[in-house]
Amino acid sequence: MQYLFLDESGNLHKNSPDRYFVIGGVYTNNYADIKKSYVEINHELKEKLNMDFETELKAAYLNMEEKMDIVIKLQEMNGMYIVGIIVDKYKLGVEIDEIHLYYNYVIRKLLDYLIKINLIKTTQNEELYLNIDKSSMKIEDINSLENYLKTHFNIERKMKYKINVSYWDSKKNYMVQVADIMCNTIWNIAQSPNSNGLFRHLDKKGKLRICKLSKIV
Repeated sequence: MQYLFLDESGNLHKNSPDRYFVIGGVYTNNYADIKKSYVEINHELKEKLNMDFETELKAAYLNMEEKMDIVIKLQEMNGMYIVGIIVDKYKLGVEIDEIHLYYNYVIRKLLDYLIKINLIKTTQNEELYLNIDKSSMKIEDINSLENYLKTHFNIERKMKYKINVSYWDSKKNYMVQVADIMCNTIWNIAQSPNSNGLFRHLDKKGKLRICKLSKIV
């Protein structure tokens, strides 16, 4: 089975000063081993930072070196890829008011990209379990993403594989916590004048799969 864990960094709204908005996280077909490895990394960092083991380890608590170290360590695992889509709001050509509509669109563009590069497999017997941090979602928007994706892939593109969307409290899901760290790392790098060099450093194992969205089409 295929698992995709996603979070967001930055803000899409036209009134936000953020230039970049990122949806990113982790793709894996080796869920159990990746989770086990991250739990070990998580506990080591909490001990180093004198944090209680029950406290959620958020990207905001970590410096850039610590986040990069987690990303590089997890790339040692088989079947694990760092994925993301970077939105450059300065180049979109639209002012975004209804965030949830564009949020769904950005996720769809990320999935289109991951399918195009053959990371996500779309044969009839395949299933994709898409897991998202629900902290930024409004209740009325919870079902709209799954319906939107099914319409696009199963009806418009006539693909037969199944998409299952779940929303999680990140406090209760280690892999959504991983997505938070990965996404925040991508967002921080995107703002750097040396972003290309930092992405090359991050991609030591050739497991970085990131695309850019600079125009709504």
